[in-house]
Amino acid sequence: MKNALQYYYGLVTTDIHQTNKQYSFRIGKNNYVFLPTDRNIEELKEVYQISKLLNQQGIYSHDIVLNNSGGMITFVNQMPYILLQTYVKNDDIVILSDLIYFQNKTKKISSHPLLVRNDWYALWTNKIDYFEYQVSQLSKKYPRIRESFSYFVGLAETSISLFQMLGKKDAKNLSIAHKRLHAHDTLFDLYNPLNFILDLPCRDASEYFKSAFIDQDDVINEIIYYLNYSNLTEYEAQMFFIRLLFPTFYFDLYEDVITGEVKEKELLKVVVHVEKYEFMIKQVYQYLRTIIYLPEIEWLTELPLNYSH
Repeated sequence: MKNALQYYYGLVTTDIHQTNKQYSFRIGKNNYVFLPTDRNIEELKEVYQISKLLNQQGIYSHDIVLNNSGGMITFVNQMPYILLQTYVKNDDIVILSDLIYFQNKTKKISSHPLLVRNDWYALWTNKIDYFEYQVSQLSKKYPRIRESFSYFVGLAETSISLFQMLGKKDAKNLSIAHKRLHAHDTLFDLYNPLNFILDLPCRDASEYFKSAFIDQDDVINEIIYYLNYSNLTEYEAQMFFIRLLFPTFYFDLYEDVITGEVKEKELLKVVVHVEKYEFMIKQVYQYLRTIIYLPEIEWLTELPLNYSH
């Protein structure tokens, strides 16, 4: 990899650290990461523009370094790589204040249509339809999926119904968000432009809290804090709840099982938390209904729950 960096970028280094297919190194005071990408060139052009815009505004997302031919992508052993210059402590774990800062600093960027991902209704209904077809064909092979799938589809359908009721609004107040943001992600992941998409500002937070919950963290107080201090509009707060309710964590794991990346027994790490997850969802729902409008959903109002401010 040293030869590739020198040939394509004119960078000479003797100290490269490899983690899987990702290479990090330092030259003087500058830090770099050379990593594979699966994004197409048209999306990358928009990502590159956003990265430059953020840096001009003093928000130091990683810079995409162009190669000697002026291109973003460099093929090494037939694999597409991109070189990033980084400006944060790559290994620091993202905390809630980092997330809120990034969310509030990157609002109202909507001129990059290839990156927009805010039509949750279409994305979710297509995904559920496809998964239901898969399960009908493969359920005998995956007994744990067969036992748990219907429950999580039920949660998803509630989310989709709420989204239909409250409606999709125009993409005028989108933020820079990420394909997925997990509670164990680092500042490198948060500021990595290769992860950027455009969506409602609540997307990252809802995924962050679901991930933290599955990691067995008690998240309700942090959620209440987020709702009080993240400057969400009523619509954005409604969408936060809808996305919090949609069980992304289950469907992501389901896909990993089907593609053979993990064993089916890994689903147990999610399924064992069902009752606790329902309790948390009811807490958030009942709290939000004290400050914004949410349609009444009977099963979410079954228990009088306490919550902390």
